[in-house]
Order: sequence, then structure tokens, then C-alpha cells
Amino acid sequence: MSGVTKSIYNHEVIDIIKMWDQQIKTIEGILPQNYTIKNIIDILKDFYPHEWNSVQAKYEYYYIKDKHLKRIKNKYRYNMLPPEQLIKKSQSFKKITSKEYQLEYSKNYNKDVCYEQYNSLKKKRQPKIEKINSKIEKAKQKTQQVTPDFLEKLIGLYNRKNTSQKDKMYIIVELKKYYNSQVIQFFFKLNDTEINKQLREIAFHHLQSFNYQPRLRGQKHMQIHTKSKKTKDYLKNEYAFQTYKIPFDPDELEYRINNSFDQKIKNYDFFISHSSKDSKYVQKLITHLNRKGENVYCDWISDSDYLKRHLVRQATLNVIKTRLEQSKKVVFVDSEYSTHSLWCKYELNYFYELKKPIYYIKTSDIERDNYNIILLRDKWFFDNNYRNIPLLEQ
Repeated sequence: MSGVTKSIYNHEVIDIIKMWDQQIKTIEGILPQNYTIKNIIDILKDFYPHEWNSVQAKYEYYYIKDKHLKRIKNKYRYNMLPPEQLIKKSQSFKKITSKEYQLEYSKNYNKDVCYEQYNSLKKKRQPKIEKINSKIEKAKQKTQQVTPDFLEKLIGLYNRKNTSQKDKMYIIVELKKYYNSQVIQFFFKLNDTEINKQLREIAFHHLQSFNYQPRLRGQKHMQIHTKSKKTKDYLKNEYAFQTYKIPFDPDELEYRINNSFDQKIKNYDFFISHSSKDSKYVQKLITHLNRKGENVYCDWISDSDYLKRHLVRQATLNVIKTRLEQSKKVVFVDSEYSTHSLWCKYELNYFYELKKPIYYIKTSDIERDNYNIILLRDKWFFDNNYRNIPLLEQ
């Protein structure tokens, strides 16, 4: 392992152990009278759940890296222990699992004192846990928790040698729309190995938004693996500091759809036709469909960066038509608002023309957590002249 890589990895592990040393001290007095190692870990997970999850994610990241290195170089490099084993390196953990400490603790155990300390720690930790929960939920609302097949293609496209910094920016925008282990591990890799400063910092902040507690690598510590002096000079002195600001508007998205591979490979199981006034029901429906493994198109999640209501124009309509073409089915969220929506009427007619199945679900059913998605047989929306609906005049 090279000096820099080893130093960074070792610092990660040292930080984790230091964190556990502090956390274990806070739970020492609330352990059962005759506690086990499992009791310690369970209580630690209970009061510091996000911190534990962060360590688990880092372990998975280094485990995947080791598997790759084993295939390429026939050896492991990191050998990071899983959290349940790594914690045994903590001095605080060693202390409270020693026979002497356990015997003394059991001898002096006081149930009332233990209960009082438990409530005190819970009162202190609960607001912090809820604050992090809220932060993570807010971040998740901008994503879909599903893994469509095109994500692997996007990651492969990102990793191509000839993919420009500009195109990588667009790919990152697409990957940030999904929350799953594949995407999180991808951002861990970017944070660890991406030479370009702008891209690496985007990965770092994205991981932070989900409370993964990444360590941001400084530019001077980034390693360039190439024997070509010309390539090394370019990567170190030019590529590393290239930046690009995406013009987030409908025209830019339409251009990308027509000219870039990262947009052409996208596909959706459902296009959700709805009124923006029913957003709370749509959010619940997306969560339900994601749990079933369905990838959904919803404009204010899937294309939220580009499709803003104050920027509605012809390009907006062209994007919506493409997304309908990329979708297998439409689900119409039936409400008093959507039945009077000109956009919904246009979407349903356009999809009907594509000869694809249209379903519907009532907002009243979603409110009761009854996700009864029914094939729409009543063509109340049908209009031979729908292409002349004045959508852009609203």
C-alpha cells in the first residue's frame, strides 16, 4: 500500500476507534447487570445509529475495493474488519469487556441508577438522532430509492478514460437522483480517488447530506496512476482544476436528451401524471412504487434541476414527451385538480397515442395507504385535437 493511501486509510480507522471510545464512555452506566458483547453493540447502535451506519458503509466500500484488488493483483490491500470486529480495537471496549470490569459492574449494579442514566442519555441523544433523521429524509425526498439497470451504464460511462470533466458533471447529476448502495459506493470512490477537485467535492457533500461522515482528501494527496508523463502532467495540472457550471434550464436538458448517451439510456417503469397540488400524495406513491422496485418518472424529482415552473417553454414539453416515450406505463393520480389539468390531459393523450397502458389511482386511496392502481378504461381524457392544447400559455 502506498504511503499516502495507507495514511488516509489508517486515519479513517483511527477516527472510527476514537469515536467509539467516546461513545462507549456514555453508555457504560446503562448496560444490563450481566451484559454481553451483543448488549454493548446493540445499545451503541440504539444511541448512535447513524454513526454506526457510517462505519458499515466505509467497511463495505473497502471490502469492495479489496475484492477488486484481489481479482487484479491477487492480493488484499485494506483488510478492514467489519464494525462488530473492529470495535474490539477500542480501548474503552476492551476495558468494559474485561472480566474484572464486568464482575465489578455486576457487583455494584443499581437498577434505579441505571434507569436514570438511561433516560438522561436518551433525552440528550434523541433530539440529535431526530435532527439527523430529518436531514437524511430531506435528502432522500430528492431521490428514488431504487436501482434501475441504466445506473451501471452511467457509472461505466463516467469511468471511461475519454469522458470529459463536463460530461462527468452531467452524469453525477443523474446519479444523485438515486439513493441505493451502488450509488453511495460510487460516491465513496469519487471522494477517495477522483482527481478533479470540483467532482470530488460534489461527492463529499453528497455523502455528507446522508450523514456518512466522509473524509475529504486534499488535492496534494491525490494519486495519478499512469506511466505517461504527458498524461500525468495533464491530469495533475489541467484536469484536476477544470470546472463546469451546468445551465439548468429546459433547453439544456432537451439538448442533452438529443445529443448525449447518458440521457438516451434512461427508462422508467411508470410516468406519474399528476397535478403539482397533489405532491404529498405523489411522494407517498413514489415511495410505494420504489419499495416494489419500480423506477418512476416524476418531473419535480427526476428532472427537478431543469424543469422549473417559471421556465416553462417548448423545450419543457419536448422533454415531457421524451420521458413519456421512455416510460413503460403511466399512472394518473386522480384528483379534482388533476382531472382539470391541461398538462395531464396532454400527457394521457400522448401516451394513449403510443399505445401503452394507462393506469390510475385516486388520492383518497393513497391517503388511506391503499395503493390500488387500476387500468384506466374510461377514455374521458381523449381529444383528437390535444396537440393544440395551449399548455405554454398558462
